Amino acid sequence: MLKPDCTICTLCMAQVFDSDIYYCQRCGLVLNTCHKAVQYDDAYFTSTYLVQYGKTYEMDFDNIYKMSLKRISHILALFKKKNFNDMAVLDIGSAMGFFLKAAVDSGAKSVTGVEISSFASNYCETKFGYKTINISFEDLTTQEKYDVITAWFFIEHCVDVFGIMKKIYSMLNNGGVFACSLPSIYGPQFVFKRKKWISEHPIDHKIDFSPKSIYKVLKSYGYRKIKIRPCGFHPERIIKKSNLLYFPFLFIYKCFTKITKFSDTIEVYAIKS
Repeated sequence: MLKPDCTICTLCMAQVFDSDIYYCQRCGLVLNTCHKAVQYDDAYFTSTYLVQYGKTYEMDFDNIYKMSLKRISHILALFKKKNFNDMAVLDIGSAMGFFLKAAVDSGAKSVTGVEISSFASNYCETKFGYKTINISFEDLTTQEKYDVITAWFFIEHCVDVFGIMKKIYSMLNNGGVFACSLPSIYGPQFVFKRKKWISEHPIDHKIDFSPKSIYKVLKSYGYRKIKIRPCGFHPERIIKKSNLLYFPFLFIYKCFTKITKFSDTIEVYAIKS
């Protein structure tokens, strides 16, 4: 059976998990060959979100806003500044604009969202008055340049993942920061519960990275000062809380995760050279 070329390194062969999912051990990524885009309609931010999280997306403002401020603190750390100091910010997949709100509150000169959902983009413009382009980022054409571009859990959904990443790089000012969050294959689900991970793999995820592979890709584009942070802490996915060894394990796991970025999800921050 012929295997597809690895997306990063065309010299290495991929291990077949099943008929649709390929794993390149050398490069540390998973390729889903049956990728299918999913439409985020109005229901995603209301009833669908409610079923999944017990509240609507709007009701979850406080949590998302707090998380946004934390992410902004990591971005500002790369700039070595206390606020955005009149910078221009673009948020890809901006949803209802909660990250943009946090960016404005942190001193951003101008903020722009790109959001495919008309429901979410209309909410953002009506509620906050922020410019939101209601289009898929793949179809966006612009000559604008930005100091900060963010993409929270967006990259893995794209059909042309590496084309999108190159596009983002071209839209950044020199010295600007790209920040994103991603699922990671270097985490307890993929490592310890591989069959379950494969069976539950979202059909709209085209490529899943490891910390090493996303670092390698960003480095190849010309980014520097690439920082990767674990953003999911789930020791119970390895040892149940009822286990007597859970609490001794907890301390070790926390240290291990911090050092190695061992997590089911990661955040990535990088400066354009």
